[in-house]
Amino acid sequence: MYIEYLPHPFLSRYVETYWSSTDFTEKEVRRRVLPDGCADIIFSLHRQPLPHIVGTMTTFLEITYLGEVRFIGIRFKPGGITAFTRVPINEFTDSQVELFSTESVFDKSFGEDIPWERSTTDIVSSVDNYLLSRLPKLYVLDERINYAVSLIKQGKGNTPIPLIAEQACLSKRQFERRFLADIGISPKAFSRIVKFRNTHRLLKSGANRSLFDLAVDCGYYDHAHLIKEFKRLSGSLPSEL
Repeated sequence: MYIEYLPHPFLSRYVETYWSSTDFTEKEVRRRVLPDGCADIIFSLHRQPLPHIVGTMTTFLEITYLGEVRFIGIRFKPGGITAFTRVPINEFTDSQVELFSTESVFDKSFGEDIPWERSTTDIVSSVDNYLLSRLPKLYVLDERINYAVSLIKQGKGNTPIPLIAEQACLSKRQFERRFLADIGISPKAFSRIVKFRNTHRLLKSGANRSLFDLAVDCGYYDHAHLIKEFKRLSGSLPSEL
């Protein structure tokens, strides 16, 4: 069971959603998590609930589990976690790092004061309150990178990178460097993920059109290119998803 919870409005600039995932299986299960351009902080409640940063993913992540599993997560908006840590986000890309091993606004009370024995709603409320208490200590976000992210999303991943850099008032080299540090991946990689997720959403909507037409409408050269991107980012063919 997977459930999402909205953050406090004061945190909506940084946090996309809180989420919980619970499952129990008597046989080994394999799941794939698809890239979304975001970084998360995750508590594994079926183990010792120490928080880990799961960095921005450049491809799918496959997880295998058996028995009971329970996760609580904070999914930050692209670049949102930058306000909570001084460490360049690209140091976490495609990896998991213990939160307290990095320089951030979090202290050991994050986790120790959370009522793990209570309901998920109570746990999420406690996490939300903790993040609200950190607001005075947050680092300043680079609004130029936030603006660039919004341009990429508006263009559904098809806006040329030099044009985005120009509109964000950054040289191409500055833009690449700042984007990588704040988002965790390059502007090109982020654009590919945005394009993939937009195409995936249209596939799930059940729109009655050919794969070639969908590919062209979403900015791919042809359906062969679309299939290649889907296999690279999700490990599956479009029809399998």
